[in-house]
Amino acid sequence: MEHSELFLLLPRYEEAEGQPDYIRLKSVMTVAEILEVIESIDEICRFIANENYEGYYDADNVSAFLYPVEAMEECYPNIKTRMRMVMSKWGENWRTQKVQKDTVKYMYYCIPIKDDTLCEMTERKFVSKDESTFLLINYDAFSCASETIITKRNQDEVELNVRNADIKNISKWYETNRKPQRIFNLNPKHGENGKGAHPGNKGEKVSVLMCSRGEAKNMLLKAICSDPKVLYFFDKTHNQYIEFKCESKNTYHGFHLDAIDEKRVPEEIKDMIKKLIS
Repeated sequence: MEHSELFLLLPRYEEAEGQPDYIRLKSVMTVAEILEVIESIDEICRFIANENYEGYYDADNVSAFLYPVEAMEECYPNIKTRMRMVMSKWGENWRTQKVQKDTVKYMYYCIPIKDDTLCEMTERKFVSKDESTFLLINYDAFSCASETIITKRNQDEVELNVRNADIKNISKWYETNRKPQRIFNLNPKHGENGKGAHPGNKGEKVSVLMCSRGEAKNMLLKAICSDPKVLYFFDKTHNQYIEFKCESKNTYHGFHLDAIDEKRVPEEIKDMIKKLIS
């Protein structure tokens, strides 16, 4: 079944060994700096929790990032536990079910690479039989000026998507790479462009779709949720939140929320939406 696969890559501590040369080096980080990384990853986990994705990380890469924590654990109380918890939320260590092959030559910009995340992504994308999508989430792990990189698998070139590790970049990627993609269905009950809505059989209040169906479709691709059956976004043109309700798998209809109804938008979702539209 089509889905997305997200691979996380972190920088390494300068004294850690066994990581590829292209991985950026970090000097000793403070507890606050490491906790900021953990919280950022956790925020991404919350953001993508209801996406149809498989998350992967490299346990060796995580260990290289946490090298000073391993060496001086008394100086970093609870850091390992918190990192372990967030990695569990993220997904699986790809090394436990490695797909890349020792008999294949992998290259990254003419540099031989072996037994690392880029090799694993390259192989998984190369052998994929459907339209699944693949994304490398780059947490300051290496320098990348574009949104794609090219790797080679023997003589075959493989293009990999790369985004920085923040929800705004990842959200933008999902707008065109979500599998399966969301479908907007105009429900006549809620009208369109602020008119045409009609009450239900019992005469109860009916919320109105203030924008066009095309605008609603675009916002649906950006909408987020804590429950996949109800998505939210903010319509800056009309200065109102818009709610999308799931009718069937991946199909939603939408309507705007007035000042009373917008209270049902969870505060955490509002905070994330603010980051997305800032």
